[in-house]
Amino acid sequence: MTSPDPAAWAPPRPTPGDGEHISPAQRGLLAVSAVLAWAGVVLRIGHDWFIHPAPGAIEHGLFGPYRAGVVGSLELLADNLSYFTYWSNIALALVVTSLAWHPGVRSAWRRSARNTATLMIVLTGVLYVTLIAPTDVVTGPVNVLINTLVHYVTPALALVVWLVVGPRGWYTWRESLRVYVVPVAYLVYTLARGALTHTYPYDFFDVVRYGYASVLITMAVILVGAYAVSALFVVLDRVLSRRRPAPR
Repeated sequence: MTSPDPAAWAPPRPTPGDGEHISPAQRGLLAVSAVLAWAGVVLRIGHDWFIHPAPGAIEHGLFGPYRAGVVGSLELLADNLSYFTYWSNIALALVVTSLAWHPGVRSAWRRSARNTATLMIVLTGVLYVTLIAPTDVVTGPVNVLINTLVHYVTPALALVVWLVVGPRGWYTWRESLRVYVVPVAYLVYTLARGALTHTYPYDFFDVVRYGYASVLITMAVILVGAYAVSALFVVLDRVLSRRRPAPR
């Protein structure tokens, strides 16, 4: 009986784009992606804190309207940070900041975080453009700027950066399931918070209007669609990994 080859158990040799062979230009792309993601989040928080909403009657269903003064500002901020949009923008901002700051660090946690943030931000862009934008009314120059950043610019740039920078070889079939942890946690949070406040971030999650059965079916459909996107990332990662030149 022959002893196993030690090389078979060694980690795969890193390739350009895996985080250890990153060029200054690629690192710059990560930094720009981080700055824009943080800009959208910070502008949202600053706007909600300093601009007090006009008072209105509190009704069950979708978010708002809000009470006057500081209380209303806090309610508005809490609601806005309960949108999937800001969960995904914050996740992306944290991950790409980490990658730009320490590109050579490799770990299972970092791989899952990168994959999760990438899926979430792409879903944000796709779901907004297809389901929300056609009927969404955004008013005020600051809100228009924030909306453009978090729903269009940041998701599009994040996808471009993932395609160009990677890291490659991180999005595997096993990882395609792990990326569900945060999105599923968001759905649970949305239902739990809604059970207490009777308000929901999106019309298609409005339990008050549609009931739990319909909303749960909608969530299941979104999760299935999300896995299709996740599977596409696996395929793209494999194709792009094969196109990378071998390290010298």
